[in-house]
Amino acid sequence: MDKIARMGLPADLQRIVDDILAIERRADEIAAPLSEEQFQWQPDGGRRWSVAQCLDHLAVGAEVYVATIRPVVDEARRRGVPRRGPATPGFFGRKFVNSLEPPVKMRGKAPNKILPRPKRTRAEIMMSFHDAHAAFRRLIEESGELDTNAVTFSNPFLTFVKMRLSTAFHVIPAHGRRHLWQAENVVASLPPPPLGS
Repeated sequence: MDKIARMGLPADLQRIVDDILAIERRADEIAAPLSEEQFQWQPDGGRRWSVAQCLDHLAVGAEVYVATIRPVVDEARRRGVPRRGPATPGFFGRKFVNSLEPPVKMRGKAPNKILPRPKRTRAEIMMSFHDAHAAFRRLIEESGELDTNAVTFSNPFLTFVKMRLSTAFHVIPAHGRRHLWQAENVVASLPPPPLGS
């Protein structure tokens, strides 16, 4: 039987919730000392994403997954799909999750539906970032009694591919770590402030 963590969640799901909370804290730490201009600054002459775009991309990605998964979780709870063990992605799911982890070895173009939105303020981005991740955490917390390895849904970006709920739960923190790593690299490359400023 699974060790039950605080809030009554199985330990494996609580670890994922904790990982997402850590990502939210780290995003705040990265953004807090930046001016609005620094937050929006794009390296390589505007060819690479800013901190703002990295965080907005994560917000939109979490929103898309929540919108896709919410009805699936609700239906699985209605039908009753009892938990049989830890949330464990399958072979291809593990490969996908691992490919998202930093340091980034292969870069690819983000799907159009999760591209950063047109320029938004730091306040707007940080609010949507936290709201989307809070909604995703709630989905995990509501799935504590479900067999997350048996519940599947159509990948929101490749609809012909079926994804386990357990895989999706691991995707969000891995994707978060990837783009926080990217945001940290942007901060490290910020131009120095003008002399006398």
